Amino acid sequence: MNCGDLTLKLAMTGYWKEQMLGFSPNLFCERRKMVFSNLGESVLVLTSGSIRNKPRDTESPFRPDSDFFYFTGVCEPDSVAILRPSGSDGDLLLFVPSRDLDKERWTGERMGPEEIKEEYGATAVYGRHQLAEYFPNLLTNTDKIYFRIGSDQQVQDLVFASLKATRLYKPRRGKGPQGVLDPGCILDEMRLLKDDEELDRIRRAAQITSESFCEMLRHCSPGTGEWELAAALEFGFRKRGASRAAYPTIVGSGRNSCVLHYSDNGRRLEEGDLVLVDGGAEVDLYAGDITRTFPVSGSFSTIQKAVYEVVQRAHECAINVVAPGVALDSIHRVAVSRLVEGLLDLDVLAGSAEEIIAKGTYKKFFPHQTSHWLGLDIHDVGDYFVGDQSRILQPGMVLTVEPGLYFPPLIEGVEEFFGIGVRIEDDLLVTSEGSELLAFSLPVDAEEVTSLLKDQQ
Repeated sequence: MNCGDLTLKLAMTGYWKEQMLGFSPNLFCERRKMVFSNLGESVLVLTSGSIRNKPRDTESPFRPDSDFFYFTGVCEPDSVAILRPSGSDGDLLLFVPSRDLDKERWTGERMGPEEIKEEYGATAVYGRHQLAEYFPNLLTNTDKIYFRIGSDQQVQDLVFASLKATRLYKPRRGKGPQGVLDPGCILDEMRLLKDDEELDRIRRAAQITSESFCEMLRHCSPGTGEWELAAALEFGFRKRGASRAAYPTIVGSGRNSCVLHYSDNGRRLEEGDLVLVDGGAEVDLYAGDITRTFPVSGSFSTIQKAVYEVVQRAHECAINVVAPGVALDSIHRVAVSRLVEGLLDLDVLAGSAEEIIAKGTYKKFFPHQTSHWLGLDIHDVGDYFVGDQSRILQPGMVLTVEPGLYFPPLIEGVEEFFGIGVRIEDDLLVTSEGSELLAFSLPVDAEEVTSLLKDQQ
């Protein structure tokens, strides 16, 4: 394998497109060494996932399973990786689809076992059709199998068959796998702390997202379709080098801004609306995730601005908390405290802040958490609690901060706020000295937001 950039082949929209992702060839080897040190006498079995078919014979774009990619760098569908301790470095055994020239005429070039072995430095690479033949012998001397149940039916059947065989033959052979464990207990902790190459991708994803948001605002005016803003944002992602949107873009105007995972994007923007846009670019499989809320007409109404500034204060205060040694849930508690203060000032809620927080009354207007992890997955892996204690932040963790307030028609007694939904979301890296805001060019302040709108329109 070359010592320069690693060439990976990603399955895109119906064909195979070669891209220089630029990951160091040694990166995946080092990750495997780390996981080998935690496996003991066990093996780790990972699957890449399959291409999903739309109705009839149309294929959806393929994206490899994040764990599979993290430890192999391979982006081939229908592939299996077996990581097992052996000597000083351990073995990486891959089972990938063989070349099929007739199929490749329709779907594009594929990498077969020979090319995979040359590119990725695996101990051995076999055809996927050989998996059932080799699998039992690969598990003979193992203690446990780390495998995610439900990820691949054929592999799951082979895993269970191995356990059944152990039950039958262990009394005479004295060895064989004793059980199956979810690999998250090992893998999630590794993926939670990002290395420099990961951080480079996440920074790029966040900055591309930020710049594309600014460009999208040229189209933000009454009469524009929500779908047009989504298209403009995603065009900006691709134009700046992202491979795709990291998740379906949310563009909710008017009452749709109060729907947390709104996906239709089917309404036209109207004068006086707020429009909430939640989107993120994907760069080399790593995600950005940003949300902003804009006044369609170019300026906030008095009541819209009052709600917006409550969320803005919560966003600012929550970001200021992010630092190493801080408990993750303290970010949420600070955001909730600021939001409740604002709801009291707006006469939306009455009583003491302490009682409102204790009873959770505020959840009618802020029903979600303030943060989630960010990385290869938009809601990245990693437990939020360790035992019964909130996780303590460490340098290398990447998370979002996204307070919001929503006033859907289902809530009685707040008619003057009806249809107002505001969320402000940014991506942050925990550093040794505090935190780094990854999308620094997109304003949050209400006055700066309206100024940006006027500049773009």
